[in-house]
Amino acid sequence: MKVASIEWQKSEWEKISKREILIQKIEEYLEKAVEVQADVVVFPGFTGCFYQQISQLKSGLQELKKEIDSGEYIEQIRNLSMKYEIILCPGSYWEKDGQRIYHTSIIILNGKILLKQRQIYLARWERNLGLSRGVVINLEQIKGWKVGIVMSTDVFYPQVSRMLALMGADLVLSPVGFIGERNQALQISGMWQNVQQNSFFAVESGFNGFLGGMDFWGESMVHAPLAMTEAEDGWLARSKGQQDLVAAELDNDLRSEAISRFDVLSQLNPEFYRRMKIFGGRS
Repeated sequence: MKVASIEWQKSEWEKISKREILIQKIEEYLEKAVEVQADVVVFPGFTGCFYQQISQLKSGLQELKKEIDSGEYIEQIRNLSMKYEIILCPGSYWEKDGQRIYHTSIIILNGKILLKQRQIYLARWERNLGLSRGVVINLEQIKGWKVGIVMSTDVFYPQVSRMLALMGADLVLSPVGFIGERNQALQISGMWQNVQQNSFFAVESGFNGFLGGMDFWGESMVHAPLAMTEAEDGWLARSKGQQDLVAAELDNDLRSEAISRFDVLSQLNPEFYRRMKIFGGRS
């Protein structure tokens, strides 16, 4: 399976003044992902939030959330996915459900939503915004691969990734964005570490933009267990802030070989994880 991750610089986001322009840009990069023959493409975290709030991006988030409606963004993405035969994770968006608002992402193919994941944990700024927590971690088999989503703040809570690993995840899609300026150490303490502790693949796509008067940063990376990567650094590809699209081929057989040499899960409190497997873990 070949995967691709998108990263736009802040200057690119500043050029997007209308929803139509953002959809055109997403389509432009879907075409680029198809050109490199990617099977999966991940867009930056908060891409849908940006779409939803594009006319009020400099307003405070408390004001912006009053206007939340995810229906139009999802419909636009659904239409694009029916045009391009590629597994698409369109970043993340605000999802209103009754009186609750969640930070949510999806995986979509041919107009069909295959998986929806609400963010489980919330940072202080998200709690202050009044967001609600998701309570279910989802996994779906897509084209023979077990795929899940770990979003933004959840990358810093290792139990989310560990549960996906126990459920048998092969691949995790991770649309992210971190408040503040460039901070590689912060990002690496998230998904990179989760991959090394759980031995799945991950595609991380970072948001270098702004929302509600706050700046965000994130790099795009394709992660794999250390033993599988050429420099034994855990990266199959990364943008380093210099590429708007990175891609890599994932070989699940090589991953299985790496796990057979060093099965992290079997070496950490085997009795505990044996019991966890009873509740849906991998066999």
